Amino acid sequence: MKRKRYTCLEICALLIVSIFAPATKVFAEPMAKTTDDFVAEEQAKSSVIEEVDELAKEEQEDAEEASVEESEKDIDGVHAILIKSYNPGFSDPYVGEYFELIKLSKSSILLAGLSVLYETSTGSEYTVYEFSEGHEMVGESLLMRLASSREVTDAGDAMSVADATYTRNMSQSGGRIKLKYDDEVIDSLCWGLKETGCYEAFSSKKPTTLVREIDEEEIGDFVHRTDYILSFDADVPGLKYNEPMEELAEPKCREIEFSEILTYYENASTEQFIELYNHGEETADLGGCFIKYKNNNYALTGSVEAHGFAIFYPTNAWHMTLTKNPTSFNRLDIIDTDGEIVDELMYYSGQKRGLSLAKLGYKSDGSEKWEQTYNPTPGIDNIYQQFKTCPIGKALNLDTGNCVNETPIVATLAACPEGKYRNPLTGRCKSYTATTASTQLKPCTDGYERNPETNRCRKIRVNNGTDYPVATGVYEDKKEFVSVWAIATVIVAGLGYIVFQYKDELKLKFARQ
Repeated sequence: MKRKRYTCLEICALLIVSIFAPATKVFAEPMAKTTDDFVAEEQAKSSVIEEVDELAKEEQEDAEEASVEESEKDIDGVHAILIKSYNPGFSDPYVGEYFELIKLSKSSILLAGLSVLYETSTGSEYTVYEFSEGHEMVGESLLMRLASSREVTDAGDAMSVADATYTRNMSQSGGRIKLKYDDEVIDSLCWGLKETGCYEAFSSKKPTTLVREIDEEEIGDFVHRTDYILSFDADVPGLKYNEPMEELAEPKCREIEFSEILTYYENASTEQFIELYNHGEETADLGGCFIKYKNNNYALTGSVEAHGFAIFYPTNAWHMTLTKNPTSFNRLDIIDTDGEIVDELMYYSGQKRGLSLAKLGYKSDGSEKWEQTYNPTPGIDNIYQQFKTCPIGKALNLDTGNCVNETPIVATLAACPEGKYRNPLTGRCKSYTATTASTQLKPCTDGYERNPETNRCRKIRVNNGTDYPVATGVYEDKKEFVSVWAIATVIVAGLGYIVFQYKDELKLKFARQ
């Protein structure tokens, strides 16, 4: 049951009555008061005092609750942030564009969800700055400067002249700044627009700053001021950034692995696919996992049953294509929700048209066994096929791996003529070799024999000595005979040369004689 609340005046009246009422009664009836009367009066006085104490205690508790509520409101009080000032920038004297925010609360305020928007005179709207998770307003004011302003470029370090910078400049002639929290506009400043509540446009001939008049009791309107002096202390910043604590996501794809991939398509890129396999005992949710390829991440979706497959066609799932046949190699990674690489696949140069690269178990050393197969099997167990399947009417050439026209059946060919036979490799008739033909030659006539080197008949030469007499003689070495005649010839030639040279002298000598 709620008790009646008393004002301070009512509490004071109760105290006065409890103190002076007994005395008044004594003067009115001095001879009638007994001991019981005194006891009753003391009890009444004590009851009043207890009630007064309890009422005071309740008032104190109410005040403390209001203080706590006000404090909590300050901590989350994004509505306590207002636009303090705006200057569009001027050239003479030079002032770079900036605006300020002010915090009416004494507590710091988290700014996630707060953004600054600019609306042009034609109604177009742009985001000037958006505060992200971790941004906190810790100072009384927060200064934002245009990044291209001279103050920022000359400083080198933007944080030495402002709490933050923005890149979208605003107009002197007209526009509106909006301070927006989620979908609610909590403050705005309008100038140069023909509507109620807008302030006069800025003039380059008379540089001013629109400044909001704020004191301890009242939040006033904006005023064009020529004497406003901007104050900023880099050692006491108004904005603080706290690196958000990343929550470690629960791994989902630890049991997922690559099992097959086709990159070198036959007709169109839509034939490319990536097959994943879940070797775990439970269904795996792929949401939050992705495939990394050439420094880009491609999100995985759906789920994979235990010992089941998931197929992704890149052109449909991610609007991209895989390199058909890389010059060296390409790599793909499966990234889990916590950023861990759970499997990788590298495919090298040498991919063939229409073949997939499939995992076919493990080698004796425990490493994975991957082979190119002519039988791509997206979504089912992999099958190794070394050669392509040829269409009807063609046969596989095992040397080249290509399909060629089938050779006519030999049984349908006519018999080869006499002296020839069927070549089993070409199916053509071929003459017998010389060795075979020699057995079919006619015998040589009398007095002739077969020459084993030429296979021709030759005359038989026989010399048994009966047709010639035997005579004795001296054996002369033919070589010695030739040598003697050679020496004699040289001597004769030499004498002839001498006679020829001295013929004139010889003639004179014989003439004198």
